[in-house]
Formats: sequence, structure tokens, C-alpha cells
Amino acid sequence: MQSIQSSVTSINIPNWVCNDPAFTTLDFSRFTRVESIEIGHNSFASVKTFLIEGMFRLKSLKIGRNSFTQKKNNHDMDNSKTLRITNCENITSIQIGEYSFSDFAGRFELKQLPKLQSLKIGNVNSDSWNFRYCSFVIMSTES
Repeated sequence: MQSIQSSVTSINIPNWVCNDPAFTTLDFSRFTRVESIEIGHNSFASVKTFLIEGMFRLKSLKIGRNSFTQKKNNHDMDNSKTLRITNCENITSIQIGEYSFSDFAGRFELKQLPKLQSLKIGNVNSDSWNFRYCSFVIMSTES
């Protein structure tokens, strides 16, 4: 992640990456020009804190299956794990695949996302276990 230039406009992360146990925080906030972030399947297994804050150009976030969890195709309860997406005035869609964040039990916060139109988490037709034990907070979609 450190090798990605902060001036990029799109971030595409492939499947099965960044699963090192020492990689516990993922903060995209330094990428001020990014308009889209796409993360593949089975990545970032050890991340405990996921942050996207103040990314004014970001329009879409897409995360594949079984990412941000150590419980692949299952769920667990880790109160120290949190996700925050705040102050992203142009984001219109967030999509999170099945079982991603399935062991997050801390805070799941969406705040000040005035253009958010679509929030898709998991699959309606099957168990997905996303944020199974999280405190889910949506605060002021206005900026």
C-alpha cells in the first residue's frame, strides 16, 4: 500500500493480497484524488481498523467476498475491529461482498455522505454475515 502514489485517481487491489498479520490498519485518506476503490476477494484479513475519511473525489467503493475477515465463509466477534467512512461528499455507492467484515464487532460508521444513493452489503438470498455483531451507525447524510 505504501508504494501506491497519492496522486492516483483509481485504486484496484487484486484478490488474496495484504493478508500479513502485521497489517492491521488500512487508511485510504491520503489518496485525495481517488474517484474509485475496488478491492478483490480474500484480502486484508488482519485489518482491525478501516478508514476512508475526507476523500472528496471518491465516488464508489467496492469490496469483494471474504475480505477484512479471518473467518472465511463464516463469522466471529472481535470488538476491536471498526470501519469508518466519513466526509466523502461525492460517494454515491458502496458495495460489500459476502462474508467481508464478518468478524467486525466494533463500530460501523457512515457519516456525512450526502450523495450516497446505493449501499449494498452481502447477498439478500443467502447468509452473508457482514458486520454480524457490529454497532451500525448512519449519521447525517448531509454535509
